[in-house]
Amino acid sequence: MEAFVRHCRLCNESIESSPFTMCTTCLYESEQVRQFISKHPLVSIEEISRATNIPFQKVEQMAELGLNHKYKV
Repeated sequence: MEAFVRHCRLCNESIESSPFTMCTTCLYESEQVRQFISKHPLVSIEEISRATNIPFQKVEQMAELGLNHKYKV
């Protein structure tokens, strides 16, 4: 029987079956963003991207997916 493979909802990379919908890299980056937002509420996506060194498009995608809230676009 083949292993069930799915794709990360952010970067679309293949990941092995796990309870998470994101790869380990995206999980880590999402947590960085969440922590930054908790310390700096109502921060813009551009500011988050600069402060965390995560590409703007990826942070924007996190916002669109509702992974973190309190974004100011």
